[in-house]
Amino acid sequence: MKLSMDDLYLFVLTVRHGGISAAAKHHSLQRSKVSRRLQELEKALGCQLLIRTTRKIELTENGRLLYEQVNQPLSSVAQAANLLTNQHKSLQGALRIAVPAALITSNLFTSLLEDYLERFPDVLLDVVNSQESLDLRRENIDMQLLPKGVKVANEDYVQQNLLRFPSCLVASADYLNSHAAITELSHLYDHPIMVSRYNMTALPGDLKIRLCSDDLGLIQHMAITGKGVALLPVILLQDALKSGKLVTILPREKFTDIKLTLIYPSREFLPEKTRVLVQLLRETFTESNIKLSV
Repeated sequence: MKLSMDDLYLFVLTVRHGGISAAAKHHSLQRSKVSRRLQELEKALGCQLLIRTTRKIELTENGRLLYEQVNQPLSSVAQAANLLTNQHKSLQGALRIAVPAALITSNLFTSLLEDYLERFPDVLLDVVNSQESLDLRRENIDMQLLPKGVKVANEDYVQQNLLRFPSCLVASADYLNSHAAITELSHLYDHPIMVSRYNMTALPGDLKIRLCSDDLGLIQHMAITGKGVALLPVILLQDALKSGKLVTILPREKFTDIKLTLIYPSREFLPEKTRVLVQLLRETFTESNIKLSV
């Protein structure tokens, strides 16, 4: 690691003056030079120190840690720099991931987390339930999984599409036995329909929507208890279909897939513990794992 004390000094000036332009102006420096040297400092440390906006800068958690140490002797500054570098490369510490509630309850995702925890016992997984896009840097979140179509809080974040998730219509056997038969799409007009905002456009727009929820687990529960016909991603239905709690309806119909997006702040400053989980997610959500005959 080639760490420049001059770059550390420019970092301190930038924080003290509240921005790159202000620091450059007060010390008769070119703004482009200050910005470039700060980028070099971040590269040397292997982590992001500042959140840059048009009017001001904010410290990341790593930036705050470094700035607090800068007022100490230079030996402490070097120790802080080494701490950040080792933390970036190590497979330990906390890793925060935000996911929708429905995904948390899926067996495939649960098995993935179990595998990760078994392989990396020194990592603390902090799983946050979120249906909306978060500003990952400000919320101190390492990555987020969201259905594609949800507006991402920061367009500069890395966004990777995972496998598409096919959906199917389901209902409980008791419900189907006590209501009018469904052998074609037009028969759905005679039934209460339950959907999420992620897939409701896959069905005719004038159906009788009885329940619309971001919580796919809630929709599945309502279908199992006989409240109507639900359109749900197959990944969530495997156990319910195998156990007979739910039965597929119109299995030959093709509905719009739900696409899952993986979001994280930066490729360049991706800690090793996060990189490993990204790879595991991409390996897990493959067609062979997701596909289920319905």
